[in-house]
Amino acid sequence: MDPRPLIISERLKEVKRVLAVVSGKGGVGKTLVASTMALALAERRMPVGLLDLDVTNPSCHVVLGVEPSKETPPEDMGVLPVSVHGLKFMSLAFYTRGEALPLRGAGVDDVFKELLAITRWGMLEALILDTPPGFGDVILDIANYIPGVGFIAVTTPSRLSVESLRRLAKTHLGGRVVGVIVNMAWKGYIPEDLGKTGFKLLTIIPYYPDLEACLGNPGMLLKTEFAKKIDEALNLLLK
Repeated sequence: MDPRPLIISERLKEVKRVLAVVSGKGGVGKTLVASTMALALAERRMPVGLLDLDVTNPSCHVVLGVEPSKETPPEDMGVLPVSVHGLKFMSLAFYTRGEALPLRGAGVDDVFKELLAITRWGMLEALILDTPPGFGDVILDIANYIPGVGFIAVTTPSRLSVESLRRLAKTHLGGRVVGVIVNMAWKGYIPEDLGKTGFKLLTIIPYYPDLEACLGNPGMLLKTEFAKKIDEALNLLLK
């Protein structure tokens, strides 16, 4: 019998809230949303962690400006997350040195359980999970091994992206979606099909063409209108 599910519960026992940022499709800004959300909570002096669970292609470290080849998570009865910018950060990128890790389904499941089982988070108000696009193995594992998790869905106004949310609403995961963030929206536009999902709208974020320059510079990122919009979403989530 695999002991890791029980170990995962033990590792997360002092974490008050786990929020997984998900998307039906890639390219919607999910990683930037997850990373900025963790940084914004740290800015509020809240104990917060960020776990990059895009195990085959992690990229939160790019947003945070962390060089995986120069950082090694310390070990003490498990692995301790790296402390950066006021938050605790863990990613498989530390072990792949920032390179991609092609894996099949069974391998993804194994890495997922191992990463959660070895990481010692301690006491956190919130743990933010960045996830791979789609609603596949990792999302199902999160729902299975972290019973209290809440999903934050990120979409663009694109009909194709919103359609993936409508499909999510009809799955058993739909009831665990705590809200939706519409990213890269054009001014004043709200996708008409969004209301059909039944999900709570947290915020609508316009497309900011200058945001790319803030990647790797959290201080600059937190001063942007994008970060202010993320704060709006957090206010609704935490009230």
